[in-house]
Amino acid sequence: MNEKITAAVNSLIHPLLGFEKARVEELSKGHALLSIELTEGAHNALGNVHGGFLFTLCDTASGAVSASESRVSVTLNSSISYLKGVSRGTLYVDARSIHSGRTTLVVETKITNEEGELIAAGTFTMYKIGDL
Repeated sequence: MNEKITAAVNSLIHPLLGFEKARVEELSKGHALLSIELTEGAHNALGNVHGGFLFTLCDTASGAVSASESRVSVTLNSSISYLKGVSRGTLYVDARSIHSGRTTLVVETKITNEEGELIAAGTFTMYKIGDL
């Protein structure tokens, strides 16, 4: 493979860091609000926060909503839309249950920046595998 292509691919492969900065701001039945101070470890090769980092934040917040309803769940299906790039500051992940069935839980997630601008929005369907 061409060295330029190999270098480009290698620049994409690096560990994402910074999840240790995440905090639970609010937690109630069917709702979770998380915050996270961004570090360079969350960036992609272009200098913005990696989409996988944002996705994982939404997935984690959806798991917190599941726990708030005394469920142990795994992600069954998910969809996310990336709406605005971000590279620094604090992000807020607001996750709310929009359906709570016997075996599934559907969670709507929204990530905003410090100015309240919408960065990403997603829907996560969680499958119940047990009770807390």
